[in-house]
Amino acid sequence: MDVEEIERVVAEESGGVAGEGLLACARARGIAKRLGVAPKEVGDAADRLGMRIVDCQLGCFGSKKATHEDMDSVQVPEALAEAITAALVDGQLYCTAAFEVARKVKATPKQVGDATTKLQVRISKCQLGCFP
Repeated sequence: MDVEEIERVVAEESGGVAGEGLLACARARGIAKRLGVAPKEVGDAADRLGMRIVDCQLGCFGSKKATHEDMDSVQVPEALAEAITAALVDGQLYCTAAFEVARKVKATPKQVGDATTKLQVRISKCQLGCFP
C-alpha cells in the first residue's frame, strides 16, 4: 500500500474530534492491522498529516498512567511480573513486547503499563513512533 493511500485512510478514519488533529493509539493500531501495514507507517502518516497520537494503550501518554505512589499498595501478579522480566531487552520493555505480554497473560495493555511502573521498567520503542 502506498503512502498516499495510508494517509487517506488515516485522515478518514482518525475518529478525532473534527479539527483537533488527534488520533488515538488504539485506532491507529487498528488502522494498521486493517491495512496490513506496520503501525509505524500509520504513525508516520499521522505525523505528515499534522495529527497527534493520544491515549496510549499502555498508559505512557494521554491517559492516566499510575504513578509510583499510586502503585505503592498494588501487588503485580507473579505471572505478569515474570512475563515482563522475560521480555526485557537491556532492561527495557519494547512496546511490541508489552502487547505480547498482555496477550500471553490475558491482561490489558494498561495493566502491563501499570505493572512496568510498579516494577520501575521503562517502556520503549513505540510501535507508532511516538517515543524511542
